[in-house]
Amino acid sequence: MKFVEISNRYSLLKHIVFFYMTWAFSEIVLFPLLKMKGVIFSDVFDPIWKITVWLLPVIAILKAEKTPIFAYLKLNSSKNAAILWSTLGISFIASYNILMHILFYSSLVFSPWLTFTQWLNTVFMAGLVEETLFRGYFLQKIKARFSFWKANLFVSFLFVSIHFPIWYMNADKIAHTVVAWSQLSTFIFGFSLLQGWLFRKSNSLWPCIMMHMMNNFMALALVG
Repeated sequence: MKFVEISNRYSLLKHIVFFYMTWAFSEIVLFPLLKMKGVIFSDVFDPIWKITVWLLPVIAILKAEKTPIFAYLKLNSSKNAAILWSTLGISFIASYNILMHILFYSSLVFSPWLTFTQWLNTVFMAGLVEETLFRGYFLQKIKARFSFWKANLFVSFLFVSIHFPIWYMNADKIAHTVVAWSQLSTFIFGFSLLQGWLFRKSNSLWPCIMMHMMNNFMALALVG
């Protein structure tokens, strides 16, 4: 039994390391090269590649373990609970974004007319795929070996870390200073902790997905 447990931990660690190496390479090397080939090609390739790297390994592993995928990821949980907690999560994060813009920007413009690529990649794809991997899979796998809050803290650290490659590549648009990077990291870390708590409280992945989508939508739609 101990050998099986060690083997499972090693497999999870390999998955995490391979995932981070692949995605860092994608953000720093692959995607910039594809953008040189043309915006349309890049916009089509990006979501396909994200599903391939983030989602397909999870599905393959759960199938190999003969684990019911939707049930394990908590995508078929109680509809009423999912709706209730989704509504609370969406309301909270929308209010938070509006409040922060009012407090820290001299002007506030709400422009919900996003491009198709923004809706697909930044709102829908990010919310669905990122929450499936980090809350639905990583959090539950790590929680099976540690307490919930230890697992949630570790997953939140991983969640912040996966943003570093894209922040690095877009530093001129996202963060110019150490202070700006610290603020971004603190927000993402706190957001991830909250998502983990929401996942545990609702026993459903849907509130996390919906809240993530709303946060990304507000980040694009609110122009300060």
